[in-house]
Amino acid sequence: MRHLLLVAAFTTVMATACAQRPAVVGLRHGVDTQIRDLVSGIVESPGFTRGQWMPHGFQGAVTILAPRGYNKIRLDFTDFDLETSPQCNADSVLIREGGSTMRTMCSDVLPRPYLSISRAVTVLFVTDKMKSSRGFRLRFTATNNRDLCNSATQFQCGTVECIPRNQVCNGRFDCPDGSDEKHCTVNRWSQQLVRTTACGTPAVAPSVEMADRIVGGEEAVPHSWPWQVSIQMKDIHPAAHFCGGALVSNELVITAAHCFMDMHPANVVVKLGSHNLAGSDAGVQIRTLSSYAQHSSFVNHDMTHDVAVLKLSLPVNFTDHVRPVCLPGVRQTLPVNTTCYSTGWGATRGTGSAYQLKQARLKVRNFDDACSSILQIQPHMRRDYMVCAVDESDSSGPCHGDSGGPLVCQLSQPSPSSNWTLVGMTSQGTVLTGSSALCGMGTGTIWSGVIPNRRWIDRALRSL
Repeated sequence: MRHLLLVAAFTTVMATACAQRPAVVGLRHGVDTQIRDLVSGIVESPGFTRGQWMPHGFQGAVTILAPRGYNKIRLDFTDFDLETSPQCNADSVLIREGGSTMRTMCSDVLPRPYLSISRAVTVLFVTDKMKSSRGFRLRFTATNNRDLCNSATQFQCGTVECIPRNQVCNGRFDCPDGSDEKHCTVNRWSQQLVRTTACGTPAVAPSVEMADRIVGGEEAVPHSWPWQVSIQMKDIHPAAHFCGGALVSNELVITAAHCFMDMHPANVVVKLGSHNLAGSDAGVQIRTLSSYAQHSSFVNHDMTHDVAVLKLSLPVNFTDHVRPVCLPGVRQTLPVNTTCYSTGWGATRGTGSAYQLKQARLKVRNFDDACSSILQIQPHMRRDYMVCAVDESDSSGPCHGDSGGPLVCQLSQPSPSSNWTLVGMTSQGTVLTGSSALCGMGTGTIWSGVIPNRRWIDRALRSL
């Protein structure tokens, strides 16, 4: 595997008597450079100082050992410019300890500082043979500090931000992950932190006017779909997105069950209030999972009951960027030709950045008319549990990476409503047509229906 570098060659960098300037260690292909007895120094990718683009097909590492008297290593990235790729599967920097990967990083977003849990830490740099970038530089420092923050006056959030200690247990989530309130007096935050808000009512109006379509959908107005969540792998930054979901209460998210077929909930975080996944949106909230339920009838060869409910580790705070979507009634109907919107960060096949939230306008269609060809690969699927929708412009549709993402409509039955209601989670992005390689552009798309699964969803919401 490309991220499990085995090097046969080693070289060692030792402290020297003349150390007026910090030692600069450049990574070398196929070599694990051992740094010993240096209290601090610089590590950089090949050619970084000379302004050269990083080489293709590179694999090199540096292992930093804390000198005697120190028990940790702190890493501070001072420059970082790598290719952005899904799950960082192209160019990437990995931080490893004890044979385990602690963090995987890519993009041009400066990574957060890192504090080791042991005296030795390895930085592994891997590039593919495609796009090239400038590379990276980091400063390492041997330390005995237990936190990255000033522990006397600051609290370190689980997401590594530092906040004043007087903001801990103050009845307000000041850390993006809520960790400043996590171990406070039981239930103190339950009355003070969580604002109530009407479901399906964005503070920022979405763009719903018919306009010239761009292939693969159009970028959404930032924060106009505030229930949209990104489900991400825990230790990859920042391109860790693998599924979408919809917030339905202050601590519950609905997504597709198939998102967790090969993913353990303990390795997942949920990011809320984000528009640009490769950036640093203000007001983002991050939560781990406390529990998870998938439909008991879901099996991976039959997407009929492709629905799951996630319970967040802490409630979210409702803001202009984070709000719940409405759930339909058990007896609500979804008429053919209803206009709905699909949102997500899925693959765009060259149609623009996948890191800005996109939206696509679709029409609900009769399953037999537009989506029946899916039965060729899902012959046991019950069509009455699915929603079929088509983008009539032949230009956009959900792509890989939008799995679990919401399909929302303003329903007119039993009475007209301006509130947005969740009617489906992306289950099968395309049907079998000649355009299926284009991520559902102009083809029928399958969603796992919320209305037919509503009774199970209600039971899951109560049980979690």
